[in-house]
Amino acid sequence: MPRDSHPQHASPQLSHASSEHSDWRPSTDRPLSRRVALGAVAGGLLSLSGCPLAITPVGPESEPPQQSDPELTTVKALVDQVLEKEYATRGLSTAQNGAWQIFHGILAYGDRFMVDTSAGTQPALEYLRAGGFCNGFDPVIGDPLENTNGDSTRYGLRVDLEPETKIGQGHRDQWLAVISQTGLPLSTPWIVNEYDFTLEDWMRQAEQDIPRNLENEFSWTMIPLSIYRPTDYRWKARDGKTYSVESLLDHESSVSLQQSACGGTHRLIGIASTLNKRRAEGQPMTGVWESAQRRVDQGVQLAKANQNPDGSYSSAYMHRTGWCRDLGEMLGTTGHVLEFLAIAADDETLQSPWVTRGVERLCNVLQDCQGVDMECGVLYHALHGLVEYQRRMA
Repeated sequence: MPRDSHPQHASPQLSHASSEHSDWRPSTDRPLSRRVALGAVAGGLLSLSGCPLAITPVGPESEPPQQSDPELTTVKALVDQVLEKEYATRGLSTAQNGAWQIFHGILAYGDRFMVDTSAGTQPALEYLRAGGFCNGFDPVIGDPLENTNGDSTRYGLRVDLEPETKIGQGHRDQWLAVISQTGLPLSTPWIVNEYDFTLEDWMRQAEQDIPRNLENEFSWTMIPLSIYRPTDYRWKARDGKTYSVESLLDHESSVSLQQSACGGTHRLIGIASTLNKRRAEGQPMTGVWESAQRRVDQGVQLAKANQNPDGSYSSAYMHRTGWCRDLGEMLGTTGHVLEFLAIAADDETLQSPWVTRGVERLCNVLQDCQGVDMECGVLYHALHGLVEYQRRMA
């Protein structure tokens, strides 16, 4: 079958309710609790979970830019230096690492992130878009997608869960969330099994599959919605019910953060990303939106209140005070909290001394861990936090 056509095979018939429904609201709270593996161990780390030193160097080490002003300028220069050092000295390989590791690298460095493949070192995102093999990344052909004339001429693209494997996708729409943050438009082509798809096909399938999210965890789904759709967006899913950005936001804002992945930082990031889009649109911040903003503001306040004297954030994330001498655990908690702050905090807060201390401490921990294999999740979330901080402070 030619590459320029979608597969025309029979698809399961879906049952849709014929009547209109009000926007979906979950009746039960079923947060997904997930233990995060933390810790930095020199050598002996499983290749499918560790992020080793670069197999093939991907770029020169950069010198920090010239410093001019006081502490804030110095910390910004430190961030630049650490990001380039980590980029130049660490790397992943499709022969040794799975999609879980590689997509976390893409989260931090976007289309700059390189990966070693059987065909040589190349941009990871470009490699995957072209249909390159990666253990744990197995997109499948989804449901027929109706066009404006009601004809099913295209098919969706779906990536199923492989939770707790640290190889495949651990959360619903996790990979789509990563890709959306790289800036790729919905028209971007994506090849699967020699068939041409687009990110729009992937996005629409994710919207159709909201009822399949039995974990009721929409933290990652909110991110591509906030990037690709307006905040008043509504759609009908495979169960015939009408869903909206607002209904998902309402749910996410009501879930216990302590029972959520990584201390609830991912939930807060999804909420904050949606609120940022709402403000950019100039839309009213009332009702559900106002409540969601209060939840985010509370998260920022708790991060500050429970910050440790050394600048690191609590080993219990934002829920209580806590400190741990293990640098891997400190990297995981401080990195995730900074990632949330860099996306959610206002400009004044982001420039405040307490945030600056947190950034400096995170950079120091990363410097202390140079030359040591790191768990990819904590490493690249920390680096993504620094990337977002760098972007906001530019």
